[in-house]
Amino acid sequence: MPRVGRMAGTAVKLGVKYGPLLYEAARHGREPAKAAAEMLLTRAGARRKAFAHADTLIDGTVLRVYHDGNPVYIVFSGDELVAVHPQVDVPLSVLIQRADLSKRRPPNERHRRPRRRITRH
Repeated sequence: MPRVGRMAGTAVKLGVKYGPLLYEAARHGREPAKAAAEMLLTRAGARRKAFAHADTLIDGTVLRVYHDGNPVYIVFSGDELVAVHPQVDVPLSVLIQRADLSKRRPPNERHRRPRRRITRH
């Protein structure tokens, strides 16, 4: 029993000494991780919405361009600009000014991202 009391006393001392530091680290570390996760979900959602939108159009295609380092998906119907996913404050014509239009992709199964296969050994 004496060892349990000493361990409890040591735990309390360490908790008092390092507890506030751990609390602050957890509080500040949570926000950047949360922001990164939201950004990834937004990117995946924008791609999915763009291909779903292009699938409803006649001769719909999607072109990925970058704006401020983030991917932006532009939806075309034939050669006409229709929409951009996610919404940005830049005109569509400016986004495709230097883009290679031959890289547009139709929304069929061949161009969708494959799912990762998890193999278990």
